[in-house]
Amino acid sequence: MSLVVMQGREPRRQVVLRPQPGSTQVVIATHSSSVTVETAGSSRPAPRVPATRMTFVIRVQSLSLEGDARYDFTLDAVDLLVPPGVAGPHVDEMRESLAFLPGLTGKGQSGRRGNTLDLNLPASLAPERRKELLELAKALQFVGNPFPQEAIGLGARWESPLYGVGPVPAQGTASFELFSMDELQVGTRFLIQQTSRNQPVPAEYQTRPDGSERMMVRSQTKGESLFRMDRLWPARSEMEMRVQADLSSEKEDPPRRLRLVTEVKVLLEEKPA
Repeated sequence: MSLVVMQGREPRRQVVLRPQPGSTQVVIATHSSSVTVETAGSSRPAPRVPATRMTFVIRVQSLSLEGDARYDFTLDAVDLLVPPGVAGPHVDEMRESLAFLPGLTGKGQSGRRGNTLDLNLPASLAPERRKELLELAKALQFVGNPFPQEAIGLGARWESPLYGVGPVPAQGTASFELFSMDELQVGTRFLIQQTSRNQPVPAEYQTRPDGSERMMVRSQTKGESLFRMDRLWPARSEMEMRVQADLSSEKEDPPRRLRLVTEVKVLLEEKPA
C-alpha cells in the first residue's frame, strides 16, 4: 500500500493504467553490470562480462476495475553485447550458459496490490546465472505500475514499504515522484533503498564447512519510467542499481572481511508495433 507524502499540484487525477486484456506488448531490456572486490584495504574490478539484451513478449490476461492486471510473458530472444577486451572463451561459456533462456516463461501482477514478477527457472541453473536473473526480475518488478489510489498531480510524492524475500531478505522503502502527466502518458522518478540484517551467508555461497560466514546487503536503485496509459510495462525506463554485500568470517585468523560492490544498469524500451 502506497503512502502519499505530497498530492502535487492541480489538476489532480487518479492514475490507473488500463491495458486491454488480450493485448500484447514487446519490451527490450538491456542489462549490464560490473563488480568490484574490496579486501584488505585494496580494491580491484572483477573480470568484465558482456551485457545482455532480452526481448520480452508480455500478454495481459485480466484487468480489474481498480486497475490490477495479471499477465504472463515469454522471453523471446537473448543477445550478448560483447565489449572490447572481453576474452573469447569467457564469452562462449556465458553464451552457452544462457542458451536455455529463449522460450523461458513467467507471470506477474501489477497494480495497487503490489507488483510481482516470477520466472520459471530450471532447478539445474548455475547459482551465478540464477542470481543474475533474479536480480533482473527484481529490478523489473520495481518499475511496474507504482501509482497510489489517491488523486495526484505534478510534483506528487509517495512511498511504499518493501519486504524482501529470497536468500538474503531485506527491508526498505520505494519512493516515487510524478514529474510529467498528460492524457496519454505519465512519468515517474524513483529511489529504492533496502538493507538486510547481518545474517549467515546462504548455503549456496558458503566457503567454510562450519557455516560461520556472515553477510549484510545494502542496495539502492534510482531511475525514471515513462508509462503509456494503455500499456502495462513502461514504454521506457532507465535505472541504476548499486548492491553492496559485506561478508565476514570471524573464525579465520586473521578474520576475513570482503566487500562486493555490484553496479547494475537496466534500460527498458518498448518495441514499436
